[in-house]
Amino acid sequence: MHLNKPGMFYNSLRSYTLLLFVFCLLIGGSVKAQISAGDRAFEIESYFVAADHYKKAIKSKDNKARATYMVAECYRLANDFKVAESWYARAIKAGYDGSELYLNYAHVLRGLEKYDDAIEQYNTFLGVNPGDSRVKWLLESCKLAKTWINTPSRYEVNNMRVFNSRQSDYGLTLYKNNGVMVSSTREDATGKKIYGRIGEDFSDIFESYVDRKGKWSKLKILEGAVNTPMNDGTVAANRLGTIMYFTRCSSKTGECRVFMSRKQGTKWGTPEMVSIFGDTINVGQPSLSRDQKKLYFVADDAEGGYGGKDIWFMNKARDGWDTPINLGPVVNTGDDEMFPYIHETENILYFASDGHPGMGGLDVFYAEGEGTEWAKPENMKYPINSGADDFAFVANARRDKGFLSSNRPGGRGSDDIWQWVLTPLVFNLSGMVFDDSTRRPLSGAEVKLIMEDSTYMDAITDNRGNYTFKLREDMRYKIEVTRKDYFSEDTTLSTKGQETSKDFVINIPLKLVPIEEITLEDILYDFNKADLQEKSKVSLDKLVALLKKSANLRISINSHTDSRGGDEYNMELSQRRAESVVKYLIQNGIDSARLEAKGFGESRLLNRCANGVNCTEEEHSVNRRTTFKVISTDFKGIIKYRRVTGEETSDGDEVFTDPNKE
Repeated sequence: MHLNKPGMFYNSLRSYTLLLFVFCLLIGGSVKAQISAGDRAFEIESYFVAADHYKKAIKSKDNKARATYMVAECYRLANDFKVAESWYARAIKAGYDGSELYLNYAHVLRGLEKYDDAIEQYNTFLGVNPGDSRVKWLLESCKLAKTWINTPSRYEVNNMRVFNSRQSDYGLTLYKNNGVMVSSTREDATGKKIYGRIGEDFSDIFESYVDRKGKWSKLKILEGAVNTPMNDGTVAANRLGTIMYFTRCSSKTGECRVFMSRKQGTKWGTPEMVSIFGDTINVGQPSLSRDQKKLYFVADDAEGGYGGKDIWFMNKARDGWDTPINLGPVVNTGDDEMFPYIHETENILYFASDGHPGMGGLDVFYAEGEGTEWAKPENMKYPINSGADDFAFVANARRDKGFLSSNRPGGRGSDDIWQWVLTPLVFNLSGMVFDDSTRRPLSGAEVKLIMEDSTYMDAITDNRGNYTFKLREDMRYKIEVTRKDYFSEDTTLSTKGQETSKDFVINIPLKLVPIEEITLEDILYDFNKADLQEKSKVSLDKLVALLKKSANLRISINSHTDSRGGDEYNMELSQRRAESVVKYLIQNGIDSARLEAKGFGESRLLNRCANGVNCTEEEHSVNRRTTFKVISTDFKGIIKYRRVTGEETSDGDEVFTDPNKE
């Protein structure tokens, strides 16, 4: 194949003279002539022509094994794996003894997702060639592919029948805000049916638009000077749709180049060739960054590359484009990396490759980075990828909908446009609020689900104490529960990093607020002073934590003395001591409106040690205490969060709405 399609570059028709020579060989009609004609057609990648000649040579016993194998090769290289599979089996039966048969047979089986059978053929090949590390790598890829199929990712992939024909339709690119451009070899393309490699017309560029009801217009060939009898396709357009870059491959020389055209009214102007590597290297498959300052493309065996087809880019210069720069060995391999696509809002590169571990043929990968610095590419896995060729991946701004091209089973033509949708993860939260002591469900409790952006949703527990929420993806939550006469309770929850849908169940116990005063341990002061000792802060920090967790509480801080000293003095001292506790709580983030300070002096003794009673120090210490008492459980402080309702809505990308409406 060529730069406008996956696989090899277009170099199948060196000249019409070669094809004429092939047919001249048939004059004698002998088996030898058929083999010779088949070899010539095979050499120039006219695989369907070659297959016909090899089939005619099978009747010769001396040539049957090789001719049968070559028919299989023709169908494999033309990407008709289903037919190729049966011919490889026939070649084995015919006695073809080249070990390459098992290798190529395994490639076909892998492409058909018959991974166990592919593993068997790879192992047969390794029996003859035990040191082949590439085949060992392919065996591991087969095992990975089986795992991915058994545990599919969240994507759904469906055929875009609106865009597809019986021929090849591929390389869709987003165009303006409501359109797409598609490369196609359909019957109304400009080129003639001389492309023997796939037996179809040469490709042209078509466009389609979607209306507000989601109905797509019929694919229409672009107006202007873009389409020719040569191969034209694989487009990149700027956001406004005023400039496009595309690949053109010559029908005579097989050379592929990148061209640029500007919109002139309703038509496209005469294309200008973009100078890349001079005239010696085949280039194509352009992709334009959103700011139009970088042009990505594919080059075949260019100096400075890593073998096969590599992805390169050029920076915009004042008078054109700077020197090409290879993306580097993290992205590019010794095999083929093709169809680059830079996402419009993030530094994410999508591309197709058969050099990274995959499912068979070309797989779609993505890598984060820019320039020559890229993270390790990640396979998009099944069902974005299949055993067939999967390529030309594009995505909307949110990366939850888009298109790709593939020749996988289930399509209408050899290559089809497919739409993918990232299935939303579904997260539900439910639970019960209950009394911690009696285990009785608590109705009427307020449950707040607070999100990272300081918004919240709320619910009131029903008669059985139950509550429910729907959660968002990639979000951390705080759950706050309050109810009259109970301490508040909170907990946390996160959907970040979750790769599968999940139902969370969180039951929340609440403690009943006691009616009586609660003594704070180790609240100590120096003699005849109101300043807190350092040791006291340990106990007060626990009270701070309780009050922060139970934001519905208002409390009274009560300070008491023993009977020693004057009554009036003790009352004043206890008030100052209560106020010192309140001050500490405020300094540690507790709203002053939630706090009262009360000094009771010696008015609430707990034992007999009143004025004039002889008591021990231990008996007097019982009366020297600091307590708190809950005076309200329905405090409403400053509003920290904004209440929201409903679910997130889509981004409104009309291009991706109801794709199969005709």
